[in-house]
Amino acid sequence: MAAQAVPLLKCHFEVNASRSEHSFSPTHDPYAVRSVDLENRFRFKAVVLGNDTQVDTINLYVSYQTERQPMVLQHVKFVAPVALKQPTPDALTGRVALYSPFLGKELLYGCALHEVTP
Repeated sequence: MAAQAVPLLKCHFEVNASRSEHSFSPTHDPYAVRSVDLENRFRFKAVVLGNDTQVDTINLYVSYQTERQPMVLQHVKFVAPVALKQPTPDALTGRVALYSPFLGKELLYGCALHEVTP
């Protein structure tokens, strides 16, 4: 019996020429999802709601880390996105550029919803 493909959100980030990649699996509990620190300047949170076979919604949150607390810069919602077998790195979001409000630091990111066979 062939293994069933599962959805996996993969995001690529670049902050001040420092690059990283993070993957996010579907969950039923949005409150358990933790944000990812990006170079101590930005925070990224991907809430992928769904199960092992399909994704119902994806909510992406980007915050700038101020001295006191994170400040939300962006919230994007995707409803019933389709996982692809070989998507381009930014197939879901396109290439996104965000800037910190005080120092003008740049965050570039792109995400794609992959159909991964375990």
